[in-house]
Amino acid sequence: MTGETTTSPRTRTREGGKQQQYSLWITPQGRTGEGLGQIIGELAGKYETESFEPHVTLLSVFELQQEDLKSVEDSLSELARGTSPFEITLGSVVSGASFFQCVFLLCPVDGAPNADLVQLHQSVRKVLEGNEAVKVSLANPNYMPHLSLLYSGVQGEEKEGAKGQASAMLRERLPAEGGSSLSFGVRSFELYETPMGTGDNSTKSWRRVASFDLGG
Repeated sequence: MTGETTTSPRTRTREGGKQQQYSLWITPQGRTGEGLGQIIGELAGKYETESFEPHVTLLSVFELQQEDLKSVEDSLSELARGTSPFEITLGSVVSGASFFQCVFLLCPVDGAPNADLVQLHQSVRKVLEGNEAVKVSLANPNYMPHLSLLYSGVQGEEKEGAKGQASAMLRERLPAEGGSSLSFGVRSFELYETPMGTGDNSTKSWRRVASFDLGG
């Protein structure tokens, strides 16, 4: 979820107020959400790390003071009302180099798949960067949508083993119909408080703050 950050230059910071860190997530619901949650929980148990709610990160991370939260929520709610529901297509299981991208499902963005997801990312980024009370520090300046399955610092063969286990669990529990890619419908996105200190990989303090329904 995190990595080298790129910060928006347009930020107004008040003196004395504490900046809170937030992210925007899309959480799969129904059978897909339940199945992914079970897989994440089992992998966390196997590799002795923390579990977390399945999600595709829409934007991470941005900071603002508590007193400015309501105005941001209002702007995001207005954006959501003008956005139609869409589908997210999940691709293959891959592994990454960071703790928060240890093993994950990549969301392909080449061509038509997930064009609506990329458009929504660009729209929320524009809204947040246009608010002088918000400091946007992107975990990755090039949006790479994905759904993490394991947060861990495992390396080498152990990481490859985790990737193989995740792939097997997905085939068994969430087989794609007709051999197509696994997908799920998006009817809302969520605002999460996601405090992340230097060297702190804990998810225990992450919490949902608000949810925004698409299309009103």
